[in-house]
Amino acid sequence: MKNLLKAAFNFGVYVCLILVLSCSKNRKESQAEMASKAGTPVKQNTEPQADKKYSCEDLLKELVFSSNLEALKKFRETAVRIENISDRKITIEVYAKEMSDRTGELRAVENTVAWLEFIPESKKLYDITADPQSPVELSYDKTIFTKHSLSELCGLKAAGSPQRKTDISCKEITGEMASGQECIISSATLEKVYKDLINKAAVKDSKYLPEKLPVKNTSMEINQNGLMNIDFKVTSNKVNIEMLYAGGTTDITFEKQGNNIKRTVMYNAD
Repeated sequence: MKNLLKAAFNFGVYVCLILVLSCSKNRKESQAEMASKAGTPVKQNTEPQADKKYSCEDLLKELVFSSNLEALKKFRETAVRIENISDRKITIEVYAKEMSDRTGELRAVENTVAWLEFIPESKKLYDITADPQSPVELSYDKTIFTKHSLSELCGLKAAGSPQRKTDISCKEITGEMASGQECIISSATLEKVYKDLINKAAVKDSKYLPEKLPVKNTSMEINQNGLMNIDFKVTSNKVNIEMLYAGGTTDITFEKQGNNIKRTVMYNAD
């Protein structure tokens, strides 16, 4: 009986050892499997999406970063921001992102490094940082516009149906302490002649004129670049614009003559 109990005890110990060893093996295999899974890198889809739709900002970023703007070479991390957009021109700010501790706390700051103007009609890009009156034309990758539509992305007026041909005939005029030009523009409206005056920079400081022709008498205080005021006198058939400088005036007149417009620009010295 004593020998039987001893044998049963030994058998129980043997069975327990087998179970312990088996559990340990399973635990190690499970841990190894988990570690293997944890160590397996997750493959990410880094390929660009072919159907990505660009925004106006995306397009202008691509345009600027493909240009020969000198500021892009001087600063490691730059970004662009659309400051103003119209059918006539798009103003773009280029700024650098830097870290500063001037306030006693390290934080990111933005410093403007360049101002640009893009002219949609001519598709020309200018650097106006040093002097807006003497812009520097930049080169850029013009194939961008074979892939994306500027007018659609930026909400600009697209070219419509062919318009009637506009003829213009001009002559120089002079007066006492004054000089200028008188033009007869056929098949035109007051609004169109006014817009062409701005788009083609037909007078000095035309950029200070409002984008749209006022519909009533208006006075604007400018006080920039020597230009103090701009005054509009508006009727249904005639518009008089006086640009007042410290040393004289620029007087612009649009007058309906049937289907034509007579445009007069006079430079008067005090």
